[in-house]
Amino acid sequence: MDTRSLAQRMVDAANAINANRAAEERRRAGRQATEPTCLPLPSYWVTDPASAHLPAIQRWSHPFGDRADPLRQLTQLANAERGYYPLGRNGFWHPGVHFDAGTAGTLDQSQVLCLADGEVVAYRTDTQSPRTGYLFDDEPVECPFSRNFVLVRHRLQAPEIPGLDATPPSLTLYSLYMHLEDWTAYREDQTLKRPAFWPESNTRRVKDTEKDAVPDLTGHVWLRCRIGPNGGAVISGLARGTEVTVSGTGRYRKIENIPGPRQLLQDGALLGYVGFSLLEPLPNGDYRIATLRDDGTLPVRPSASVEGKPLMALPNGTEVAISGTGDYRKLEWVNQYVHFDSLLGEREPQILDDICVPEAPVPIRAGELIGHIGAYQDHDDAQPRQQLHLEVFSSESLQTFFEVSRAWAQRLPASARTWLKLPKGTPVVKHQAHFSASVPPKASADTPSSAADLHLPKHLLEGLGPDMRIRVPNRDGQGGCTWYRLDDLLHDSEGQLLPGWVQVEDDHAQWHSPWDWSGYAAILNGDSLESCQAYALNLQGILPSERDRAQAALLADRTDQGPIRSRLFDLIEPDRHGVMTAEELKPALPVPALAQSIARLAIYSESEWYWRPGKWDALDDLFGHSSPSPNRNWLAEKQRIEQICWWNEVAPKLGLPADGKVWHLHPVGLVGSFERKQLITLEMLLAVEPNNKKEYYQEIIDLLNKFAESYQINTPKRISHFLSQISHESNFRSHEENLSYSPKQMRKVYGCRGGFRNYDELCDDCTAGRFREKLWSQAAHYAYNPENLASYVYANRMGNGSEESKDGYRYRGRGLIQLTGKAGYESFQTEHNRIFPNDKIDLINNPELLSQNLEYSIESAFVFWSINNLNKTAESATVSDVTRIVNGGQNGLSDRKNRYNRLARLFNLKEEKYE
Repeated sequence: MDTRSLAQRMVDAANAINANRAAEERRRAGRQATEPTCLPLPSYWVTDPASAHLPAIQRWSHPFGDRADPLRQLTQLANAERGYYPLGRNGFWHPGVHFDAGTAGTLDQSQVLCLADGEVVAYRTDTQSPRTGYLFDDEPVECPFSRNFVLVRHRLQAPEIPGLDATPPSLTLYSLYMHLEDWTAYREDQTLKRPAFWPESNTRRVKDTEKDAVPDLTGHVWLRCRIGPNGGAVISGLARGTEVTVSGTGRYRKIENIPGPRQLLQDGALLGYVGFSLLEPLPNGDYRIATLRDDGTLPVRPSASVEGKPLMALPNGTEVAISGTGDYRKLEWVNQYVHFDSLLGEREPQILDDICVPEAPVPIRAGELIGHIGAYQDHDDAQPRQQLHLEVFSSESLQTFFEVSRAWAQRLPASARTWLKLPKGTPVVKHQAHFSASVPPKASADTPSSAADLHLPKHLLEGLGPDMRIRVPNRDGQGGCTWYRLDDLLHDSEGQLLPGWVQVEDDHAQWHSPWDWSGYAAILNGDSLESCQAYALNLQGILPSERDRAQAALLADRTDQGPIRSRLFDLIEPDRHGVMTAEELKPALPVPALAQSIARLAIYSESEWYWRPGKWDALDDLFGHSSPSPNRNWLAEKQRIEQICWWNEVAPKLGLPADGKVWHLHPVGLVGSFERKQLITLEMLLAVEPNNKKEYYQEIIDLLNKFAESYQINTPKRISHFLSQISHESNFRSHEENLSYSPKQMRKVYGCRGGFRNYDELCDDCTAGRFREKLWSQAAHYAYNPENLASYVYANRMGNGSEESKDGYRYRGRGLIQLTGKAGYESFQTEHNRIFPNDKIDLINNPELLSQNLEYSIESAFVFWSINNLNKTAESATVSDVTRIVNGGQNGLSDRKNRYNRLARLFNLKEEKYE
């Protein structure tokens, strides 16, 4: 029988895992990335059925849309006032990160965004956030706390291995967004955007874009109200932002919450009387105005008589409800109909003041709105604060998944290795002004070196300016390398940031795929609530008695020696001086390598949101609470904790562990590991041009993204217009102009545009200025001869020389959007060399590069886009406008619109109508 305590068994298990991990890291560090040793693929990984129906994550997003590099996204979390991963200010382990007033200085925290593609599986929205009653100096204080949350399920899946008939490993992930805004905030602020996963209600609102003019109404911008389901006469108007409830299904729908024209409204009821003789009854008990007056209207009188000036006139066909008897009867309701497409659908939570687990989970994409940060106030806060708690967890074994994923990653193509590991001990050479390719930096015995591993994304290195990179080619038997100037990313043994140059050798660089999970460590958390709280109270010195302090010291020692703090000591303070608290953790977070190492801890522990009766009673003694002498603030705190927990209600419906124990990952670190700054995704390419194989797209997608970023095709409108035009023009395939024509086809393509129909005939008058007599008189010289034909038809045009110069053939059409003519090639060369000064090309003397090099062929489309200033055009233009620039006319407009609209649906852009 194992006599060890549960905590000790967990600690021992964690140590075994970490020892195995360390050994594996040492083995991997000794291997060259160019010669991976492939591990056998484990056969025991089965896709979790909870997410098997979900498409794999294609896109990622920072929770506030931050576009900084992954390291900066991590280090800016040091600005948070509390709530770090994996330690909280209260001394307990903390499974997520906080965004609050501290991070608001560097982030736009006006709305919370979804981390990755997935589906909303649970949420809670209170009408108004509850409050906890605490005592301060014996005075009661009500402190609000938002318990509103959104839980999103995702499926993380490795990419397929070309040529391997096997299902890539996948992992079910959940992202949790806690302390969101309550329903009252949305009701009081109509400008606050509502999450799309809330269902549409019957309530709608007049769009802010409406601008109708309504007779007899001034002071506002209106939407017209009409008399019938097919439109008809205008009788009133609704101001922008007015909330309405409508019924029906047609173009115009009946207003159900406003009894009639605003001209007749007073205190929510209708004024006025109408002549009964001019009404005709309807089957439902209402009436229709059927006046015989010359103007076709019925006056609404201020009283039940003809006395007084009419309040307004209602036109023939208006449907009304009346009451009373006599010749003039009281108006109770006037049917009004409003243009449905002019109303904005209002979304409301499916359930208020309770947890909603939708029967059908609601799909959500990375970057879509989750909600807004709500108010939270602890018992020691002077004022409520805005605070988001964000975490990511999985009920599957991350330890096992890492093993499976690493084996899979070693079979992925080299292009998948997008992270460079700079191992501990990397020399950092201080910058000197004379450094260049001929005099590169050189490390010496005195050169400081880094004190920790650092992983850098490839796009960060590629984004460095030309003055921050020095390329040293392979020569004299010495392997090539690149020097990168990486200021303030690496640090020394004292924790001081090191500015300077690091060397990355071509043959020994340690490139990794995100699926290697390089630097990640799996930890089993064995800390108990008692030991964590004792640790915090012991440090604060607020335990009342010697006995309490002795008992707390014993408990605190367990936490101090536990796996989480032990790992943090290894990373931050190897000499284990002092203690490990949130206060000691915070200074390490601005240091990129330390922040990254901390973010790569995967921790197995009980969820903070799992409630177990009596769970928190274990701390009663430490808080000085007992039945004879209650600590009322501690009782109130326990009530708050119970109210805020959601796990017990949600877990059975989603198949989450009943005991609340799951694996946690750093949410921002995870996003940074996989977000590849992909402006263009595989999903977009398949949507706009589904006829190409995935394998081809995977071959070109990195190039598309490289140039999209470089040429700033980086907004939904720009991307949608660009991809729809390029896919129509070339299907994303590189083409070289076909110039081998029969005499008849040759004349059709390059001959007269003057209107003749028989291509065997000679046209004497060329209204388009394209008459070429040689195509008739010397057909044998040009037919089926691309060089002769292009040299002739493109002579003395587009920057080309004479026919004898052969420029027409040398600079024939090549590329995705076919670049034609010497002037076009010069423009490409100039634009490329401006964007990529370290990769200058001579396209004039080497024009064949456009057809021989896929990278330049693809870039040709981006150059065309850039020199025609299409980024600016795309932001406000229609498909027709962009087509006119790309095509010179409107050829293929319908197909271009089809392609654009498929992308518009992905981006939630307005689709274009067909004329």
